[in-house]
Order: sequence, then C-alpha cells, then structure tokens
Amino acid sequence: MNLSPITLDHIDRIVLDPENAPFSNYAAFASCREGIKTLAYNVRDMERQYIASDPHAEHVLIHLFMHDVPPILPCAFDWFSITLVNYLRLVALVQLMNKNGWKSSALADPSNRTEIKKHCTEYVKSVVPEVYMWRNKVAAHFAATDPLKDDNLGTLEQSVMGMVEFRYPNYYVGLGKWTSGTETSQLPQWALTKVYEDLRTRFWSEVQLPPSKP
Repeated sequence: MNLSPITLDHIDRIVLDPENAPFSNYAAFASCREGIKTLAYNVRDMERQYIASDPHAEHVLIHLFMHDVPPILPCAFDWFSITLVNYLRLVALVQLMNKNGWKSSALADPSNRTEIKKHCTEYVKSVVPEVYMWRNKVAAHFAATDPLKDDNLGTLEQSVMGMVEFRYPNYYVGLGKWTSGTETSQLPQWALTKVYEDLRTRFWSEVQLPPSKP
C-alpha cells in the first residue's frame, strides 16, 4: 500500500514521506498531535463554561488572580507547552533530515549533535517563542528549582504560582506579572486555545475548535 506524503508545516513546506521516512518509526507525531488537540479542546470547554456562568465575562478587561479556576488548568498549560515543543522539534528534525538526506543513523553521529539541537531550537523559537519560554521556565521544571543567572526574583517566584487569568474569550498565563521589590516577572503571556487556533492553518488545518461563546 502506497502512503501519501504528509505535510507537517504548510508555510515552510515541510513534508514527511512515509515511503522514504527519515525515521524507522514516527508514531510520536500522531501521539503528540492528539495530545495537543485534546488539551486545546478541554481548555476551550472550560472557557465556554466560564463564559456561560459569568454574565460579566465579556465586559471586564482582565479577570486577574481568579479563585475559581479549575485546578487542572495550570497543568493543562504546562502539558500543552511541553507536548507542543516536542512536536515542533520533531517537525524541525524532519526538515533538517530531508535537507541533508539523513536517515536515523545520522542522529547518532556526534558531529551532527550541535546542528540538530540548534536547528530544532531555532525553529521552535521562531514559531512559538512565548510557549517555548514557558516550557523552559515553568513546565519542564520550575525556574525556582533551577535558577539561572538571567532569572530575576519576580520570575523565580511566579514560576511556582500556577496563576491563570481570563481575558475574554481565553484563559491566559502570564497576564499578571508578579513583582518582588523592583524585579518584575519576565514570564510571557499566552493563551492555550489562541495559540492552537493561530497555528491551525500552518499545522492542523483540518481541526477547528468550537466557538468560545456557547
């Protein structure tokens, strides 16, 4: 059975050809993609529930420091950022392997390590810089548990706060900036469902979330 090429990135025209795939097995694409979609659908459902329950949701500029956020929501942002970054790094790896004519054995060549890491990281940062920073400072591990020299106190403290706020029609992280003394958190703001929808035409044009307003 002949399998059709799969377009992974419609802007950069990154294509995975199952008949000549660079990997022995590429099942991680399907599992990451499904995980990203499931998280986006679940968070959209929580946004719809909140909008339906609060008559003022549409009219308040920003709902900060909310006390009725579902406890799972901060984790959803963390899981989404980790899985999305993993997925995009795989897309970037296919791009690099296609360009160089590599197969799996090239991944074990020590001379390729720097090029692989640099290319995959630069690709992710070019597509979702805010999500990438969140993954590094909160989701993969809290910055407070691995402080770097460029992490100020506001960033370190906010990394463990799990703060999720609402700005119609989306839940966000990073809207409220924690300040300690004169140092304000450097954590970025982003909305999970907005990121998912913004990436739709580039990566998963066949998927569309339900509208925000029930």
